[in-house]
Amino acid sequence: MDDITPTYFAELNGALPAGKAELVPIASLSSAWTPRQTALDERHVQLLAQSEAPLPPILVQRSTMRVIDGVHRLHAARRNGAEEILAHLLEDDDRAAYLRSVASNVAHGLPLTLAERRAAAKRLLEWFPQCSDRSIGRVSGLSGKTVAALRKRSGTGMPAERIGRDGRVRPARPGADRLLVEELITQHPHASLRDLARRAGVSPNTVRNARLRMIHRGPGTDRPAGAPGAEGAPAGQDFAPDDVVLTNLSRDPSLRYTETGRTLLRLLHQHLGTSLDGQVVESLPPHCLPLVSKVARSVAMQWKQFAEIAEGRANASAL
Repeated sequence: MDDITPTYFAELNGALPAGKAELVPIASLSSAWTPRQTALDERHVQLLAQSEAPLPPILVQRSTMRVIDGVHRLHAARRNGAEEILAHLLEDDDRAAYLRSVASNVAHGLPLTLAERRAAAKRLLEWFPQCSDRSIGRVSGLSGKTVAALRKRSGTGMPAERIGRDGRVRPARPGADRLLVEELITQHPHASLRDLARRAGVSPNTVRNARLRMIHRGPGTDRPAGAPGAEGAPAGQDFAPDDVVLTNLSRDPSLRYTETGRTLLRLLHQHLGTSLDGQVVESLPPHCLPLVSKVARSVAMQWKQFAEIAEGRANASAL
């Protein structure tokens, strides 16, 4: 697979396969496509074998009958004396099978080790150099910065165009999208997030972050090209895109495994995943607008107070 379509990488990026699963003879299955470097985890196999709940179908490459995802489920079925197992038979070639295997193992089941995720990212960089660092990072469970460092050490350059996490093709020039968005915001200050995002070919969240950077820089302030903090953030402050920050927070065990942390993450996901702009307001009945405005201001004030408390505690901890 020398070339992939603009949406191919995104479609395989942890997406559930289409079609109905079918029973496959266990004896017909061969060695697995897997990013794992460690031996089979017998404890995990035992837990799966003892599970009373039905396990998800495994994924199998039809041409070779190799297991793409579900090796531990396969061994659990064998341990229970099963002769067949429910599986999705896929038409993936070898590279697509490996890509799907990495994405599936990162998304669920027994987590991959850091070494396994880094090794997988190196192979994906070799096979899919045209894919962005963030798209490879998402599928391999690493940050975009880590993938960029791996790309630099491996000598794998970025082509003139890259394929992002959404499968869209964009210029690979650093900051090109941000500069275009800022120019459009300056030219159309009253345009909605969605309208600006459509014109620039980016997400509404990218436009939102650009507006935040411009607010922090202040009016009439030019951004020095290539200067530290050129993204418009105050010195010492990291203005990574909100979706990246939230993804990193969602992976933090101190938040994922506490009730307070999970509640906060759900609230943040709800707010970040919703683009509220003039188009939403225009669709509302006029008699509701005063109450909507009042509630929205109240919610915004609560988040502002929460942010100030969080910043205060963070600054105190840094002393």
